[in-house]
Amino acid sequence: MKQDWKPGTMIYPLPAVLVSCGSSVEEYNILTIAWVGTICSNPPMCYISVRPERHSYPILKKNMEFVINLTTQD
Repeated sequence: MKQDWKPGTMIYPLPAVLVSCGSSVEEYNILTIAWVGTICSNPPMCYISVRPERHSYPILKKNMEFVINLTTQD
């Protein structure tokens, strides 16, 4: 079930997240990221850190957008 949350400090403490990226079916990808955090809450901004060697890096650079997917322990 998808949930939309208001901007805030929902990603503290820094959990591992799933980051999805890609603008077409051919390049859709999801990767696990441990380096994620909040830059600012107004306007809402966050960051992820991805090594250039990762498969998703050129996809992220090309599209300049991504989705942070928070997961539960289950």
